[in-house]
Amino acid sequence: MITIMKKLVTLLMGVFAVITIAACEREAYDPTVIFDEEEGVFVPEEGAEITIGVDSDTMGLAIIEKWQEDFPEDEYPEKHNMLSFRNYESVNSESSGMEGLELMEDEAPDVALVIDNEVLGRENAVRQFHDYFIGIGEEQTHEIYHQINHLGNFFLPAFYDGMIFSWNRTMLEEWGVDVDDVTEDNLPAELSTWEDIFAYADQYGFAPADRPTFDGRTIREFFPISIVEVWSAYPQLTAGDWQIFEEGDYTDPGFDDEEFLVGLELVEEWAQTNMSVDETGSIRSSGEMAWRWERYLQGEYPFGMVGTWMDVKEQMDDTGYEFEFSTIPTYDGENLAQLIKTKGFVINSATPYPSAANEVLRWLYTDETMATMVNNSTYIPALQDDAEIYPAIEDDFKQDMVAGLEHAWLEPAATLPENPTQRAMSVYYNIGVEDYLMELWDGDRDAEATQQRIHDAATDWIERNNTRD
Repeated sequence: MITIMKKLVTLLMGVFAVITIAACEREAYDPTVIFDEEEGVFVPEEGAEITIGVDSDTMGLAIIEKWQEDFPEDEYPEKHNMLSFRNYESVNSESSGMEGLELMEDEAPDVALVIDNEVLGRENAVRQFHDYFIGIGEEQTHEIYHQINHLGNFFLPAFYDGMIFSWNRTMLEEWGVDVDDVTEDNLPAELSTWEDIFAYADQYGFAPADRPTFDGRTIREFFPISIVEVWSAYPQLTAGDWQIFEEGDYTDPGFDDEEFLVGLELVEEWAQTNMSVDETGSIRSSGEMAWRWERYLQGEYPFGMVGTWMDVKEQMDDTGYEFEFSTIPTYDGENLAQLIKTKGFVINSATPYPSAANEVLRWLYTDETMATMVNNSTYIPALQDDAEIYPAIEDDFKQDMVAGLEHAWLEPAATLPENPTQRAMSVYYNIGVEDYLMELWDGDRDAEATQQRIHDAATDWIERNNTRD
């Protein structure tokens, strides 16, 4: 399978440094939660009604159908209709995600799917799990379990939240590329590096009349590289084998490393190619290099990144295109890495039925239920490769998506050493990296000057934020 976590120990450094006395004094799970040791199940409270929050109607309906199949009314009259679902977005807002749990309290779902790092700082909005789940978290789920749960036992990873490199097999085959000759990473052998792709694009001119066509449209971009949106812009910055906070020092993101400069040089080189041109045949300006990944699935580019939340199967059925998934092409022999997070389940601290909520959680983390969720959603599992609950995945392309995350970098959830309320990763999002990349793309500054500006901005941000005052 895959080995997504590189230097896990360094990522865990700093996380445990923020454990406070208050955390040590935090009460364990509610003692009224009843676990039947003999049956291996939790005993729901009388009249319990549990709502599970997921971000897909299809998955929600499949969960309810599976629950009622597993607990038929004639055998389990008290459980059969106990569970319902709500389409509850996992990303934070006033009515979704961890923020929604915090603000809506008992109006929010009893069990909810949320994003891992958004739990941090909002632990009071969720309930500690029964000790039953510690073994599942440590031995079967993703390693992020250790980072998020350093104040207790609140979050169980379930699915990846990230982007995977993809290529349009239908388009490339039409253009004469040998799509059956692929590397072990499932890339077309003749286009397995960025150098290969640049050279392939170079055979076409800049003018609209010289661009390739597909399905009745002119293809103006070979890969919609992101400059303005920095989460999906991360891979090109890793071209020199750089990773943010790779050494585990959360006061040093490593922007002054030589390896980081290589990534900026790739962006600088890319801006001189004909990989992205506009309607006039000019290289696209940086302001146009925003998020536009959904258009890849509509057949506008031969290469792209696909989010784990995007419905690839539906798009393939609708368009007739065949999409393949792989690791990101190398540059100068180095693997590029995307940022990833996980989504997982929490129990609302305001649920009036904690024992029933724990029973639903127990049932979710079984192989059959995990398979139901994975095979009725866009998600791929974020579990240990040898986990007993690792599901059977029906779609072959999802297996390739899992393999495409081999070199992915887990977005650090650690906080600044002197400020446990501020995530260290915020330095990447808050200093205006996109502005510096735009200047680099447009030729206003070179790679070395851009690196210095990013490093200086990060240093200033950390100095201002890494304080308890």
